[in-house]
Amino acid sequence: MAEKKETDPMSMQRGDYTYNPRASLFFSLGRALTGPIQYYLITRHPLGTLFGVASPPMGFPPITLLGHTLPRLPFLIALMPGVLSAKHILWANFMMAERMTGQFAFFGVVADLMYESITSLVFTGAAINPLFSERYFNVGFAMYMGGVALELVAELQRMHFKSKPENKGKVCKSGFWGITRHINYTANVMFGFGYGLATGGPVYALMTGGMYVANFLTNAMPSIEAYCRGKYGREWEAYEREVPYQLFPGLY
Repeated sequence: MAEKKETDPMSMQRGDYTYNPRASLFFSLGRALTGPIQYYLITRHPLGTLFGVASPPMGFPPITLLGHTLPRLPFLIALMPGVLSAKHILWANFMMAERMTGQFAFFGVVADLMYESITSLVFTGAAINPLFSERYFNVGFAMYMGGVALELVAELQRMHFKSKPENKGKVCKSGFWGITRHINYTANVMFGFGYGLATGGPVYALMTGGMYVANFLTNAMPSIEAYCRGKYGREWEAYEREVPYQLFPGLY
């Protein structure tokens, strides 16, 4: 069955396997800046300074890195989107097979930067936020890093599957792809919830995690499900029966 190429410039161009170096370069440079921007925002913003988040970070011991003493929480909060941006850069340059448009690259950089900056601002009020705690931070940080790792490993598993000639045109069902059909989106919800929990507590975590869930349920998953049914036909239908859950194992 012939593949239908994506025409929406705000989406990945499914079925188009040409490389767009300008879009990938812009995306990579833009995402690489987010960690330093978030650290600067947290440590220099008046809210962070006024409420003691920036220095000293509410009793948390500082981190010594390359001979420099850094406030622990601002560094770790900025490290979170920094790690995610590294995964995004790896994906854009070495893992993504389909074409990235300039519009997609621009929106991806700007939207992520806005979201991460808003979250950094939420964190600057952590010292006066009754829902913020060290326990929530630790759990959220672990969830975030675990979600990023899960998405990366799942994408590497799919790359390995697709690299074998005998698997050309087949659906990847191995590894984490045998848990949910969109395990990468499952990972996104995981690190989205963890990001909110670490920076603002459980209420903000419901907002950040809910944002991911709403997008996937109403936009991303219906689109990719329709595309995959058209591309893989009966094999995708069999995959739907074998792995009935799209996002949450045992739930949906």
